[in-house]
Amino acid sequence: MRQIRAKSVADTITVYQAYSPAIADAALAAGTVVPPFKRERMTWIKPSFLRMMYRCGWATKPDQERVLAIRMGRAGSSRHWITHAPVR
Repeated sequence: MRQIRAKSVADTITVYQAYSPAIADAALAAGTVVPPFKRERMTWIKPSFLRMMYRCGWATKPDQERVLAIRMGRAGSSRHWITHAPVR
């Protein structure tokens, strides 16, 4: 059995991810992840804002200066979550 431990409501979970300013700005403007985000890129998501902040060096590591909350639907695969997740 697999578990994702994150803030959740009935149909979504919220996780956090660090991005470069270019990716974060585009995602915030579109309300979802869009180019220059690349699905092929290795990425880390964390269920806790503080864990993500620690992982990205308190937003000081190159290309990890912005941390976004990503709300993902519980249904479907993780690939679907990442490509269709609304950001805030």
